[in-house]
Amino acid sequence: MGNKGTGNESANRNEGTDGLPVSLESCLLDLRQAEETIRQQQRLLYQSEAQHNLLFDSLDEGFCTVEVLFDNADQSIDYRFLKVNGVFEAQTGIENPLGRTMREIAPEHEQYWFEMLGRIALTGKSQRLEHWANALGRFYDIYAFRVGDPMDRQVAILFKDITERKRQEELQAYLLRLNDALRSLSDPIQVQDVVTHLAMKHLGADRCYYCEIEEGNAIIRRDAFRADLPSVANVYPLSDFPILSTVINAGHPFVVFDAHTTELLDDGLRQLCLQTQAISFVDIPIIKDDSPCGILCITCCEPRKWRKEEIELARETAERTWIAVEQARAAEALRESEENYRAIVNQSIAGILKIGLEGNMLFTNDQFCRMLGYEGAELLAMHVNRIVYPEDHERNAAAFHGLVSEGRAYEIEKRFVRKEGAIIWVNNHVSPIFNNKGEVDAAAIVSIDITRQKELERQKDEFIGIASHELKTPITSIKAYGQILAAMIDQSSVPPTFTQLLTKMNAQIDRLIKLIYSLLNTSRIAGNQLTLQLEPIDLNGLLEEHVRQGQLTTSRHRITFIGEKLPSVMADVERMGQVMDNLISNAIKYAPKGGDVIVRAESRGGWVRVSIRDFGVGIPKEAQEKIFDRFYRVNDASAGGTSGIGLGLYICREIISRHQGQMAVESIPDEGSTFYFELPVYTERQ
Repeated sequence: MGNKGTGNESANRNEGTDGLPVSLESCLLDLRQAEETIRQQQRLLYQSEAQHNLLFDSLDEGFCTVEVLFDNADQSIDYRFLKVNGVFEAQTGIENPLGRTMREIAPEHEQYWFEMLGRIALTGKSQRLEHWANALGRFYDIYAFRVGDPMDRQVAILFKDITERKRQEELQAYLLRLNDALRSLSDPIQVQDVVTHLAMKHLGADRCYYCEIEEGNAIIRRDAFRADLPSVANVYPLSDFPILSTVINAGHPFVVFDAHTTELLDDGLRQLCLQTQAISFVDIPIIKDDSPCGILCITCCEPRKWRKEEIELARETAERTWIAVEQARAAEALRESEENYRAIVNQSIAGILKIGLEGNMLFTNDQFCRMLGYEGAELLAMHVNRIVYPEDHERNAAAFHGLVSEGRAYEIEKRFVRKEGAIIWVNNHVSPIFNNKGEVDAAAIVSIDITRQKELERQKDEFIGIASHELKTPITSIKAYGQILAAMIDQSSVPPTFTQLLTKMNAQIDRLIKLIYSLLNTSRIAGNQLTLQLEPIDLNGLLEEHVRQGQLTTSRHRITFIGEKLPSVMADVERMGQVMDNLISNAIKYAPKGGDVIVRAESRGGWVRVSIRDFGVGIPKEAQEKIFDRFYRVNDASAGGTSGIGLGLYICREIISRHQGQMAVESIPDEGSTFYFELPVYTERQ
């Protein structure tokens, strides 16, 4: 109990019974303690304010506190700036705002802003919004909220200038609408019509038109214009329309805010603008490859301060208009080209077919459908082998493989099967179609129906075969009679002229016999009746024999054989001799001035090659592929009018082909030719 009052003893000893200080010292002590407490609180307040101001000024967004001013009816009429942060001026363009009202700073500031801030000050309900401030020429993202005592009617505003972002969004939205509108258009005039109306509406202009610059003229095909204005669509010589010439010469956007006062126009241009009511305008020239090709013009009948973003939008519109017009023109030209192409292709007397590398048919013209009796849709659903005669599949596939692997065009005769089962012969010229990587992507086939020609050839071959066979017997008899007559005459009792005539007659009979046998061989080849008596042979002996025989027929040529030890080949001795005689005879014939003829034999892996080279007139390049065709002869004056019917080389190649070999020629005009053939080496079966 005695200690119970000690806690208050110190506090109460300086006070009297009435609660007043008992001494001056105690009073001063209390005063000093109170002052220290106040100083500490001031330091804390200063630190807090310093931190607050540091945070306040470190914001990259604008911030201000305003006092909203009301009239007697509690309608907000203005607001005064009480506090702003460091980026306020950069975000608004307002200098020294503190203590000033918004109407004092920007009298044309929209009423919307006063009403919105007044509503927040009265209700305390914060608001976030994005809105345009016309008087400041900026778009803002804003968060506004009430601060302090409601009676003070103060509002804090956190805001950010988003004008550039909004401009880009607006531009992108406009361009998206423009692209959507242009996407389906393929007519250049429609493009201009859509663009001008869309741009005029979006920019709130009175007129918009697109000029095409062609051969010194400005051509306005379509224009958009206010209802009470006339159209200006027409053709204007640039020399008579100086405004457009001025725009072109400027080479960049030509912008006039007010034709009445601008210094960009001389008096003549000014009067023209006033007459056409083009008081303010943005003209965008389009220059490609240093030449003007178009101008986009946007005009208003009243003065107007065009904003940077509006000029940029006009520039982008002009560029896209030019692109769209050019694309439409290209599409129109392509459409006309395709129509012409289809008309030509479908009226062609040749069948035209496009096939993929897997043999799927991708395109066919009308003539090809008629040739085979199918509808186009039926053919496009089929594989090409469905229409190729089965016996021609392997040969056709081999030729097509060469096209795919080497990109080599080829020509082939083969049979097609019509829809009703009939067989037709066709001559196909097959060419590779390359993709942008240079790879074979498909094949184009030009097909000619040669069924009638084949039938005529068959009839001709049949006639040749019959005629040759029928001529063979009497010619053989005439030959025998000539030989008997030559043996019977007495050289001493007959005139020399008689002997000479008999010798010439026998030579002509030999020539006729050779011709008849050539025709017989041709007939046999055409009828697949050329038989071979195959046996393993050493070509060296056969070649040497025929070289000696060939040398006996000429005194102006030196025929040389160069050989090496060769492996055996399977061959028909008589037929191979026929080939050698023909090739040596041709070498002599087509080197009329004489010279060397070189016969060479060599082993090449699994093949034996025999070549016959002359140094005569040579063969033109365009004739080298055709020279093995039946009845083909080179019409070359330098050959000296050599005789023949064009069967020798044809028969030679067919003989070599039936030996499973191949034959070709290499030639340079005026330097000579080398004919060669290759035969597979004979391998004895175990």
